[in-house]
Amino acid sequence: MIVDSSSLIIFAKLNKINVLLKLFEKLEIADAVYKEAILEGLEKKFEDSLILKSYLGKNQIRIIKLKNKYVELADKIQHLNNIGVGESQTIALAKQLNREELIIDETLARETAKAFGLKPMGSLRALLLAYKENMLSEKELKEIVNKMVRLKFRISASTLIRFWELLEKIK
Repeated sequence: MIVDSSSLIIFAKLNKINVLLKLFEKLEIADAVYKEAILEGLEKKFEDSLILKSYLGKNQIRIIKLKNKYVELADKIQHLNNIGVGESQTIALAKQLNREELIIDETLARETAKAFGLKPMGSLRALLLAYKENMLSEKELKEIVNKMVRLKFRISASTLIRFWELLEKIK
C-alpha cells in the first residue's frame, strides 16, 4: 500500500505500523515521503522516525523512486492543487505503479487523488478496516483514535463524528 507522510507519521507515533503491515503486507513510499517522515525526523531525533527507520531496515517499508515523467507529474500536481510535495509524490507514485488505492490524510490531497481516478483512504478508514478484519478490538480502536486526538492529529469534529457512526454501523 502506498502511504503519504502524515499517515506514516501518525501510525509510527501510535506505534501501530504493524497494523498497516497486517492489512497490506508492505508499505511503499515516495522519496519525498522518506525525506519528510524519516530523514527530517531523524535530524530532529523524533522517536517516530526511528521506528520508521527500523521498518525500512526490515524491508517492510520500501522507498520507490519516481521516474522522470512522474516527478514532473508530481510537480504539476503540487503547484496546481496547492498540496505538499509528499502528497503530490504519493499520488504520482500510485499512477506510476498503476495502483488505485493509497493512504493519504489531507482532504485536499484526497480530493486531488480522486480527480486522478484513485481511491484514497485516510488513516481512520485504515483503522476501521483493521477493526473489521478483527485485527483490532473495539477497545483498542477507541484507544488509538483517542490517542490520535490527544497527539493533535488533525481530525475535524465532523470527521470524528462520521468515524464513530461508521464504527457503530459495522459492529
